[in-house]
Order: sequence, then structure tokens, then C-alpha cells
Amino acid sequence: MACAIQGSSQTQSPQASAPWPTANWLESKPEVVEMDSTVLNAAEQIYPSLFPSGYSLLVIRNGHLVSESYFNGQTAETANHIYSVTKTFVATLLGVAEQKGWIDSVGQGVSDLLPEYSIHPKLAALTLKDILTHRSGVPNSRSSADVRLFLQAEPESVPGTVFEYNNHAPNIVMAMLDRLAKKGMAGPASDVRSLAQDNLFGPLGINVSEWAKGPQGFPQGGNGLYMSSRDLAKLGYLLLRDGIWEDERILAPGWVKAASEHRAAFDRQKGYGYLNWVRKRSDILNTQQGDVEVQGYFAYGHRGQFIGIYPELDLLVVTTADASDATRDTFFVPDLLHDFVRLFIFQSIIKDNRPNGKK
Repeated sequence: MACAIQGSSQTQSPQASAPWPTANWLESKPEVVEMDSTVLNAAEQIYPSLFPSGYSLLVIRNGHLVSESYFNGQTAETANHIYSVTKTFVATLLGVAEQKGWIDSVGQGVSDLLPEYSIHPKLAALTLKDILTHRSGVPNSRSSADVRLFLQAEPESVPGTVFEYNNHAPNIVMAMLDRLAKKGMAGPASDVRSLAQDNLFGPLGINVSEWAKGPQGFPQGGNGLYMSSRDLAKLGYLLLRDGIWEDERILAPGWVKAASEHRAAFDRQKGYGYLNWVRKRSDILNTQQGDVEVQGYFAYGHRGQFIGIYPELDLLVVTTADASDATRDTFFVPDLLHDFVRLFIFQSIIKDNRPNGKK
């Protein structure tokens, strides 16, 4: 298990721009970005007691990797199944498509984007935004991984009105992007896999070791991606930097703001944006300069795959795990992860330099 970075000789202030992590993350002492290494080391000791099947814990602030720990035989090179964090990558591909002009907006109708598919009359008004916010109207129990069958299912509610998590709905996005690529309408990409490689994974330096395919031959939209924790963090950093990478715009202007807004209700603590989760309640950090509101949003995958994105603190927290939540409430693990971040990672930020200090 590695602990908070101790050996770096970096002297940049947290306001200095860290190099883009396309090739490698910049490893720095926590104090370089005004975090307390003693508190972070304590957090690293506490994490495996909360998650005995945890695999990794990474903390990144201002672009500096200040803490990196691996457990249960894992290493920085280990690629794990990120489960439903795959969905956030799929949503991000739509941000790419909007930036490239391949789609006009997420308000476009699915029937227009997949004209070859037979669609149930009650799904005629279904839009990409409905898919992104889990408001397709099709319950998970009636849906299918096969997009053809999904779109022929009778919905239980009018599309765009009722939130119901559906693991198969993001396959519709994959089908649409695959169609664009195969018709030569998405640059040189020949299919959705090459589209993702050329326009997202490649530019960010992400190595995808596997992406499981669905019944129609293209990669699944709801899960199935495998990558390392360091590469997983790159998605969070792209979102934290408003869709810009290596000083080039990858995602459409305004995409990150739109994707991270609360758009659908789930419970008292969480809402939903575009295939990611949004905290409905802010955490108040008590600092010597006053109280600071930190809300943040996160991507979450089954069994403890997590990217916590906290723009107010310029902070990313990434975990991977094999934490079983089968016998508990579905959101026991992500709620516990959020409590861990709030109680331990946030507290490692040196009080004199937390925002409102605006550092």
C-alpha cells in the first residue's frame, strides 16, 4: 500500500498549472497543494477498514496526485471493471459529439437519430436527454440490452417525466454513435469503439483494456469498461477542467455545467444529471475564513467504483473496490464513500488555505 506522496521535490504553488496527466500524473507532497499529509495518511489507514475489499484510493488536487494507495494485491497498472461509471463515459461521448457538430443537442429525438429502428408509439417523443437522465419511461424490468427490443417496449410513464434507473438505456446512445460512425458522419471513425478511442480515450491517454460488447456487437453503454484507477481519474479531471484537455476543447462549451446539474430527483441526498449523480445537499466546511459550501457530483459504479468531483476545492477522489452491497440498500456503498470523503479527505485541506480563502 502506498501512502500520501512523500518524496516529491515539486515546489509549485497550488495555483500553478500542473502538467496535463496524459502520460503521467504529477506526484506531489500534499502540502504542495495545501493538504495535510498526516490527515491523508490517516484516511488511507481508515479506508480499508471501511472497505475491506477496496482496491484503490487516489486523491488529486489542482492536478497534483497527492495520495495513491492500493489494496488486496492491486497496483497502479491493474485494470478493473468500472461498472456503471461506464455510463458517465458514454454521456461524455455525447459532449464530444456536440462539440464536433455530429449532433445538434441532447434535445434531439431518438427516432430521428435512429430512423432504421422500429419505436413504440409511446416512445415517439423520446430524446437523448431522457436517456441521459434515466427518464425514458421504460422500466428496467421491461428493458433489454438489445436496443431494437428496448425501443419496442411499452413505457410505464411519458418519456421525460419520471426517473427510473435503467441499466440498458445508455445502449441507445451507443447505437446512435455507432450509426453515425458507420455512415461516415463522425470523422474517420469506423464504429463507436474507434470513435471513442480517437476522440476521448486517445486524447486523454486512457488505456482501455476491455469494453464488453452487447448483443448488437457494439460496446455496452451501461457497464463493461475496464481501466486503471489513474486512467479513471482522467475522466474526472476532464470534467473538472470544463471539458478542456491539453488546452484543447474536447467537450462542447457548457456541457459540463449541464451534465452536472440536478435534473432528476432520486432521494433526499442525491439527484441525477447526465448519467452521473449530483449531491442535493451541500457540505459546509468550517474554515478560519468562514463557512464554505461544497456540493460536488460523482460517477458511481457497482461495488465501489467512484469518481468524486468537487470543483469548489479543485479536488478529485477516485476509488475502486469489490465491495458487496447485495444485502444492503443499493446506495449504502456510495453514501458511505461520500461520508468518508467528507469526514476525512475534506479535513486534510489545511484550514488556512481552504476556499473561502478561495485557494
